[in-house]
Amino acid sequence: MPGAISTRADYQNWLARFLGLYQPLECSLAAFSEWNSLGLSMSARDHTSCLVDDLTALGIDPREPPRASQHLLPDLPSFAHALGALYVIEGATLGGRLILRDLEPRIGASIAGATRFFGGRGEAVGPMWQSFRSALDEFSLKQPQLCTDVVVGAERTFRSMLVWFAPFCAAKVGQS
Repeated sequence: MPGAISTRADYQNWLARFLGLYQPLECSLAAFSEWNSLGLSMSARDHTSCLVDDLTALGIDPREPPRASQHLLPDLPSFAHALGALYVIEGATLGGRLILRDLEPRIGASIAGATRFFGGRGEAVGPMWQSFRSALDEFSLKQPQLCTDVVVGAERTFRSMLVWFAPFCAAKVGQS
């Protein structure tokens, strides 16, 4: 994906597309009350606000981008499934910093002040990933019978991302 972002407009479009998926997905995840039992604060893991801030800083009204419909979101009927979905989102946070390192030398000046989403959590990204991994390990030790549901939740989330981004990526390829 980093190579697909070569201008400020590309960057805006990618952020808008991420918002379109992350906002409804994070709302679905927030509906589960079990996060605190694993010591996971969903408000500390909020990506939607970062996307909104970045788009606003770039002059884009964050209410405008289309949102993924309910049928495009992963089916997460249980907390174990939701934990799998969060695994995907948290893992993507690690990759965001790598993407930003690639983007900044090429288009950094034009996106200055709008790097919260890809910038992850700065120096906290590693410790937050470790805290998530610890919570995931704790869950799997306490409820090993639900580990398959965690994996299914992650797979469904990856699939939803692929479906959500496929038309966007195809349009970008067609513009090349």
